[in-house]
Amino acid sequence: MIYIYDLILNWNDKRRYEFFEWEENDEIEYIKKIPIFRIDNFDDILNKTIKVDADFLINLYNKTEIYGAHQTEKINYACIFCNGELSKAIAMEFSDEGESLYESNIYFLDLEDIFNMANRLGTFNLKCDVLTTKESDDHYLTRREVVKKRFLVNEINDSYRDKNVDKLKYMYYEVFGTDGRDIDEMHNRLLASLKNEYNYVHDNVYNLIKAPNL
Repeated sequence: MIYIYDLILNWNDKRRYEFFEWEENDEIEYIKKIPIFRIDNFDDILNKTIKVDADFLINLYNKTEIYGAHQTEKINYACIFCNGELSKAIAMEFSDEGESLYESNIYFLDLEDIFNMANRLGTFNLKCDVLTTKESDDHYLTRREVVKKRFLVNEINDSYRDKNVDKLKYMYYEVFGTDGRDIDEMHNRLLASLKNEYNYVHDNVYNLIKAPNL
């Protein structure tokens, strides 16, 4: 088994953040060592909750160590997976039953070291069951854009619920450049405009709504 030493991971259960989106309050752990595996079916496990078999889980047990406040601590089941081409890598933490719980992208300064280590490994097909697919319309958005989009969705729904027609008209005009009349149509079209994208028009509406004098 091959390990990589001294790196940082940012564990999340819903979405892996790119390193430039990491924030101070994230669950960042300083890893002392963690095993690496090079697998053929890397793309098959991306954005999915998987369950690995017992034999693979046994191989992981207490192999990952982290720097604790006063002493080295262990993560029961965790590892880093690389694809066969050594162009992608993610870290995963598993439950006692083998179900993937948390994931992390790799900090860019650690990627080269991981690929150099993984180059010594042969590839294999990871035996696992896919439990769920983490589908999201927001996978293409930055972390900040996701926050802004959710804010606008809440503003649209709240305005519709409170029958704040003037605010809905204001947002509708900013997005579509025309006057809205029917409250149901404005509500539905505004939500639909955010379903598959977040662009500069939405960003402008967000900034205007957040302005102190609005």
